[in-house]
Amino acid sequence: MMRFSIMVGLALASSMARAGDNIPYSPSADVPDYVATITVQPLVGPTAAHTRIVTHHGGWVRVEEMQATTYGNPARQISVTFGGDSQTGYSPVSISRETSTSYERIRRVIETGQTETHGGERCDVREVQRRDPDRSEPGLKWLSCVTADGIEIATKVFVNGSPFRQTTLVKLKRRPVSAEEVALPAKLLDVAQWLHFDDQPAAAAVKRPPDFAMRMQWKGAVRVMRRHDPWIYDQISYPDGRRRLSIRNTRTGQGLFFNAAKGGAFEGLSLCQKCASGDVMPIIPGHAIIPESLGRTDSILGEPCEWFDMAPRTFDVNHSQCLTPDKIPLEIGIGGAWGPREEFVADEIQRRDLKPEEILPPCDVLTRSNWDIPG
Repeated sequence: MMRFSIMVGLALASSMARAGDNIPYSPSADVPDYVATITVQPLVGPTAAHTRIVTHHGGWVRVEEMQATTYGNPARQISVTFGGDSQTGYSPVSISRETSTSYERIRRVIETGQTETHGGERCDVREVQRRDPDRSEPGLKWLSCVTADGIEIATKVFVNGSPFRQTTLVKLKRRPVSAEEVALPAKLLDVAQWLHFDDQPAAAAVKRPPDFAMRMQWKGAVRVMRRHDPWIYDQISYPDGRRRLSIRNTRTGQGLFFNAAKGGAFEGLSLCQKCASGDVMPIIPGHAIIPESLGRTDSILGEPCEWFDMAPRTFDVNHSQCLTPDKIPLEIGIGGAWGPREEFVADEIQRRDLKPEEILPPCDVLTRSNWDIPG
């Protein structure tokens, strides 16, 4: 059994990336144009200090550091990050928007009464509360130091009271910045940049699993799954407006992952040319998982299926599927430390040849206005 909690670890890493330690906190949208050079100093682990360049205009910023560029709007609490891998050349993109139900949204800002000076600029320290006080684990705390005209020039992040990371200003230049300097790419949501549906099928000597289209249900939620080898489309729609969508290529690792919060507000979207290899469970990136038989069978819709543990020997992932001989999951049960177990059962299945367009995401997922992105 793994000696650490995978999902908690992922949640903490996500919190560090999303919750204001990259996109600067801003007390208002009325902030002057500027370019700031900032030093980012990790206080835990082997990562060395590095430089961050923040360019601001009209409420939007472009943040450049290491192998990533992030665009964001602090007032709208939206960020768009482009990552780079110097070895593979892959450049995934991730969109995150805090909504009224987001766990990481800004809930309260407290004036501490403290002042500091960084790079010759005076600033006031504020505590930015991003967690429900009743659910504060794992004990994250954010401090932001803001100039009189609203520019964040220093931050400190604490985990359970211990310093985790800090940033400090090196140089600040207030100058006119053009809209083009902070504008998001015109083809940001062009899915063809990341998902290549014209990939050649597996070699003829390799037996391909059959295409299928299936509908499943659980407590009013509807799950739609489609397989057009090597592509798998999987979308869940909940009665309260939440949605989760996964489109991935089990051979190349290409993928699209989307989620909407209660009420339907768009919350997260990731697109990548190589998210994970086909042998890696997408729920646990980087950990190769081989399903194991549970030694029992079942019958659903008149079809026999065998139960498998899809994530054996993991601490907080409880994922089982009842698979037909041709690897169609007629029942999927998944849960863990992050929430109650869901049990989706198939109520309709079609084995038929699918067209590539049946694997494409719904058009609203790739509509810029649904993400509060101009253009």
